[in-house]
Amino acid sequence: MARNSTVTIAATATDLSGIAKVEFYVNNILRCTDTTTAYTCNWLVPAKKGVTYTLQAKGYDTKGNTTSTSIRVTSR
Repeated sequence: MARNSTVTIAATATDLSGIAKVEFYVNNILRCTDTTTAYTCNWLVPAKKGVTYTLQAKGYDTKGNTTSTSIRVTSR
């Protein structure tokens, strides 16, 4: 990921009961919450080169159940 650039983090979420929201975290800090499908979050990548970040999307269904997924990315 290019530093000092804005990237869009996107997630796909589906559930028979419906999706209430998707939260987006960077290094365990909540950055965005989206309640409409295509779930996205814009994030400004900090200026420091070679830093690894953990990006996580956490989905909530309308019954309160959750699931999450994460990836690690490094700024260049």
